[in-house]
Amino acid sequence: MSLFDKRLILVAGKGGVGRSTVAAAIASACARRGRKTLLFQSSANDRFGAMFGAAPVGAKITPLAPNLSAVNTSANAALEEYGLMILRFQRVYHLVFENRITKAFLRAIPGLDDYAVLGKCWYHTTEEKRGRPIWDTVVFDLPASGHSLAMLKVPSVIIETVPEGPLTRDALKLRNLLVDRSRTSAVLVTLAEEMPASEARELSDSLRDQLGIATAHLVVNQVYPDLFPAGSPPAAVLDALSHDDGGDPDLFALAAHGRLAAGRRALNDRYLALLADTVRSPQLQLPRLFTPSLGRDEVAELSVLIEEGVG
Repeated sequence: MSLFDKRLILVAGKGGVGRSTVAAAIASACARRGRKTLLFQSSANDRFGAMFGAAPVGAKITPLAPNLSAVNTSANAALEEYGLMILRFQRVYHLVFENRITKAFLRAIPGLDDYAVLGKCWYHTTEEKRGRPIWDTVVFDLPASGHSLAMLKVPSVIIETVPEGPLTRDALKLRNLLVDRSRTSAVLVTLAEEMPASEARELSDSLRDQLGIATAHLVVNQVYPDLFPAGSPPAAVLDALSHDDGGDPDLFALAAHGRLAAGRRALNDRYLALLADTVRSPQLQLPRLFTPSLGRDEVAELSVLIEEGVG
């Protein structure tokens, strides 16, 4: 099955690698294919609203584009929604969940916040109206690497430690969804640099070995263009300008920028090769976009590149 046909797409990676941008691009590709898509994240500084020229995205589902909506939930919002689904009435919810003793008890449960967020994501994959799914695909922009791994472990911990009951039955359904390759795919996002590449290798191994979640694709983001391939005429011109001390100072400055770009590309090539050797997943490279901010047009450009690369 194609990545874009999955019920749940997990987008993971180190902070600062452009994970949210890639999640938005994947969700855009799903929506463009006619799939009703929910872009899901938790307790994040919202970027999706500005990215799509829409209202800020919060705990309420916000439309972004045709077939595409987003939600930025929190543990408290997810718990409240769960409580209202169970107890039905706002007044009863406040009597049960908002009293001092219950709140103290809930805060003492390890992993409850992560389970509440993950449970809400799972709920949206099952949500129906008139017998039909409300969402064809949920794209989960996970927290940064270490936190995402801890969050995804929670269902297994509940199954192993909590006596059989409603909580364990739901946790089992959630874990089955996470490891079912016909319904769920994981996409890792990284940069072709030392620290992000190292963390991507560790996260890929941990997802596979500890949780049974395979990485379907490795997206290497912000790759510098190869403007001066070795032996090409541009490389020869750059080399000549770099040694022309009596020439035009503007050209000399331009050559310095060229050397910087060539050096960044050489660094990228080194880690692209290392990632290809150490992460056992198809590698997809996205270019660095030289723009002060990312908007709808840039997300659309990246989504087309992802669709072509995955296809």
